[in-house]
Amino acid sequence: MATDTDRLDVRVLTPAGPVFVGSASMVFAPSRAGEVGMLPRHEPMTCTLGFGRTRVRSSDGGEEVFATSEGFLTIDRDQVLILVEQAVPVHEIDRAQAQADLRAAEEALESVGEDEVARNKAESEKQRAENLLNVADLHK
Repeated sequence: MATDTDRLDVRVLTPAGPVFVGSASMVFAPSRAGEVGMLPRHEPMTCTLGFGRTRVRSSDGGEEVFATSEGFLTIDRDQVLILVEQAVPVHEIDRAQAQADLRAAEEALESVGEDEVARNKAESEKQRAENLLNVADLHK
């Protein structure tokens, strides 16, 4: 039986609101330096996250998987806070929509010209769509 010291309290938050709030036995997240894994009693840490796959594993072996965008992660006293622009549960990824978004972003990049703001927006949309497709492919 799991005790309070055998779990992490996890919150995955986006500007639209919480995507996951619950406990876990382990969390994996895509830091910019590579994937990080956290267990209960992990040393305090803060890191930046890149696009990738975030996994929240429960004590019964189940796992919640999210396609997450860039953001930040902190862990302190078994409290994990993941702040990202977007977190989509893998079972909610619409592959057809992600492929359409990818094509639209690629077309926007081709026609953006010298507009740096438009280029950055199109590149971000392209990364977001590619990430959704990559995470979906990992969980077919």
